[in-house]
Amino acid sequence: MIHFDAGDTSGEFWYYNLEKYRHRETAIGFPQNIIVASFMKMSHKHIVLYKGYLDNGDSLVLTYPAHNNSVKNFIGIGIAECDYEADTNVQVYELDYNQPMTDDFVLNLLTQSHGWDIKEYGDLSGY
Repeated sequence: MIHFDAGDTSGEFWYYNLEKYRHRETAIGFPQNIIVASFMKMSHKHIVLYKGYLDNGDSLVLTYPAHNNSVKNFIGIGIAECDYEADTNVQVYELDYNQPMTDDFVLNLLTQSHGWDIKEYGDLSGY
C-alpha cells in the first residue's frame, strides 16, 4: 500500500514508500542482458512506470522517480511469471546519479550499460 499524505513533501513521500523495500537485500546484481519483448511506459508524473514482458513471457515492471529533489535516484525492477508477482516483488537498485532522470537516461542505462535488448517500445503515459 502506498503511503500518501497531501502535506508530505516529495522527499517525505519517497522516503515513506521506499521504506517497505529497505529490509530486502539484493540477491543478485542489476539484471543484465535480458531480452524484453515489449516495454510500455504507463505513467510519467512523479514516478515513471513501465510494464512489459520478457522474451520468455515473464512479466516486467520498472519504476523510477521522475524528479529528484532530495531523494537519491533509484530504479525498481520486478520480474516474475505473472503481473501480480512482478508488481509485488520489486527489487530497488540505488543509483549514484544526482540529476533528474529522463527516459533517455534510463533507456540508455538499460540498453548500453546493462545490455537489455528492447524489441518493442511504446508510450501510453500521455493518455
